[in-house]
Amino acid sequence: MLVFENQVNEKALMGLNRNCKQHIIEIVDASTTSQFYCHITTEMPNVHVYLIEHNLLETYTICHCFSYDQFDEEYSYQNLSSIQVKMMNQFLQKANII
Repeated sequence: MLVFENQVNEKALMGLNRNCKQHIIEIVDASTTSQFYCHITTEMPNVHVYLIEHNLLETYTICHCFSYDQFDEEYSYQNLSSIQVKMMNQFLQKANII
């Protein structure tokens, strides 16, 4: 688990897809009052980046999710509030999927 607080750790992002990395930098730079927690997983050939933006001052938490394969510059991006993540988890449990 990588932890960023108010700045991107460029070294930790090294090796990520150029476009995905740029998007992460822009998110972090846009919110100087947020703390960021980042987890990166690789399941060849796919890379998944989970970036949590937590802002106590403005009272919100957003989960930014990035996915891409290592053969392409394109990536997918979704963001969900912590409430949406909680609801999805409950839904998965009710559906007996997890």
